Amino acid sequence: MEIIGSSIIAIVQSVLFYGRGIGISMLLFSCIANVIIIYLLHRKNKIQNKKGFLLIIPIILLSSTYFIFANKTFYMANIFVILILNILMYAIVINKEKYFMKQVYNSWNLLKSTITEFNNGIEFTKEKSKEYIKISNKVKKENIKKIAISLLIVFAIVGVVIALLASADSIFANIFSNIGHIFENIQLNNIFSIILRIVIIVIVYIIVLNFILNLKESNVNQEEKRKKDNSKYIFTIKILLIALNIVYLVFCFIQISSLFAKININESFNYSSYARTGFFQLMIVSFINFAVILISNKCNENKEKIIKILNLLLVVFTIIIALSSMYRMHMYEMEYGLTYLRIFVYIILITEILTFIPVTIHFFNEDIDFIKWSFVLWICIYCIVNYINIEKIIVDKNINRTTSTREIDYDYISQIVSTDSYEVIEKRLGQKNLTSEEKLDLNRILARLSYNSKKMHWQEFNISKWLVKIRNVDTKELNQLISELEEKVIDEENTKEKIEESKNYVYREVINEDEEYVVIQSGHAMGTDAWTIGKFTDNGTKYTEINTITVSGPSKIKFFEGGLGFLEKPTSIYCGASDLLITKDSGKTFNKIEFPKGKFTLSDPKGEKWENCYDYFYLPTREKDGTLTVLASGGYEGGYNQGKTRAKYVSKDNGKTWQFEKEIFK
Repeated sequence: MEIIGSSIIAIVQSVLFYGRGIGISMLLFSCIANVIIIYLLHRKNKIQNKKGFLLIIPIILLSSTYFIFANKTFYMANIFVILILNILMYAIVINKEKYFMKQVYNSWNLLKSTITEFNNGIEFTKEKSKEYIKISNKVKKENIKKIAISLLIVFAIVGVVIALLASADSIFANIFSNIGHIFENIQLNNIFSIILRIVIIVIVYIIVLNFILNLKESNVNQEEKRKKDNSKYIFTIKILLIALNIVYLVFCFIQISSLFAKININESFNYSSYARTGFFQLMIVSFINFAVILISNKCNENKEKIIKILNLLLVVFTIIIALSSMYRMHMYEMEYGLTYLRIFVYIILITEILTFIPVTIHFFNEDIDFIKWSFVLWICIYCIVNYINIEKIIVDKNINRTTSTREIDYDYISQIVSTDSYEVIEKRLGQKNLTSEEKLDLNRILARLSYNSKKMHWQEFNISKWLVKIRNVDTKELNQLISELEEKVIDEENTKEKIEESKNYVYREVINEDEEYVVIQSGHAMGTDAWTIGKFTDNGTKYTEINTITVSGPSKIKFFEGGLGFLEKPTSIYCGASDLLITKDSGKTFNKIEFPKGKFTLSDPKGEKWENCYDYFYLPTREKDGTLTVLASGGYEGGYNQGKTRAKYVSKDNGKTWQFEKEIFK
């Protein structure tokens, strides 16, 4: 039965895993392999401790993650954890050991003997094969010879007949001509793959058989306990505990006053180096404390209260140190985002703090096997971590965080993301105020996830990938959208360059979110300037260069909504007179406004006559009712009425027609 069971496990392993990714195959293999091994142990009455079968719960839970989730965080780690849990489970099942550490020792011996005593499986197979041949050898040597001779005669005669018939009939010959093509299509790679597959099956068969044979052997004898005289170390331990507690008292005071209370943190405080360096240092310190607590408690054979009290204080200080480390990492995470390393920091520290619960209970009740309960705690936390979907948490926290002004690291998200986070990415894509670059990154992620979910063998079946597959995402349409976004991002990059150039602008005005004008001085020579008129649209994300014009140095420009604009263009650098030009196409073309002659009521005290004296036209202003108003003067040289009056012109049709209204004081 051992040979049959090992053969079934080896063949099942090849069918489920060879050349395939891991999916539902891991759960199927765990169930089949464990059912076979448990059946063999039960058949030989080797089950001594049924409590060990409780470990089948985390084994099944961890095996199920391969077809529930798609992220690769625990892909390799879970393989080793499942293997270790299986070995530990069977080591517990076949032994009646009280202490958990002894079971760990037994599992190590079981693993070591399975690997090192490799020949046992081979020798066992040889012996059983010989026994089977002797028992089932009903065919005598003479019969074997007769069968061999008969086969040779049959092949010879049939071969000649087939050759004659093939030469007589071409259709019949074509049937057998295809046999030669079979050998032509055989490739060297396929032959190597078949040989490799057979080798793997044989290796797995021998390892499994060796493991089963070791399980069937007699239980490992318990080593006799030897009581050591640890009294000579008590004084040293007391001094060490007192010294550590004093140091940690000072350290914890500083942590509470400076870190938690945020006192004495200067402006040069660096979250990154403080969090990273502090975490690893405090982790080492907490592990040292853990070891000191265990050793000092074990050496305290006389049950001295002072050592228990010092150990309890050390536990409290270690918890404070762990919380300090968590707080450091929290500050760093809030500023720079969440990653696998940072979330594992929280998990390790929380696990460490919870581990002190069985350790503390052990101080007061030594019958409590704190190693066993610590192991149970670790396995529970490990299974929980596998099922909380860390990747989805990381992606969600990063793309939706509001506590930091730093840009979202889509490169990191793209590296870790899987179909587990498809809905998070899709939801983010549906939000408003996303930049084109963000939309491009998000759509690229969705396209990759959709493509990877389409091809999936039954051994690789995964719920997360299947849920994306049944969405039937149109990848062609998605790729077309990505191409359009790529072009848009390139345009926006060019726009950003123009925005940088526009910092040295002559004129800039935001009319609305789809209309913003910028005039940049692009040249200067002999009292004239070259102006480049540009326009931003799409909430300032798209730039269009409208026109380049030549103006005199003192010129001014003004835009209104709908592409309406005016150019105050002096006729000379002395600004004695100016033309007012109008544009209705955002600056592509300009036309001079011909204002009507005014009837001036004010007269010059000197009695001089003035005709067309108002010849310097200023940029217009707009009233609440939409009326455009232009004031005109006699120029900067003064003149009529010592420059104290202005002519007022108005337009009620957006600059199409103008009327003289009146003469006003300046």
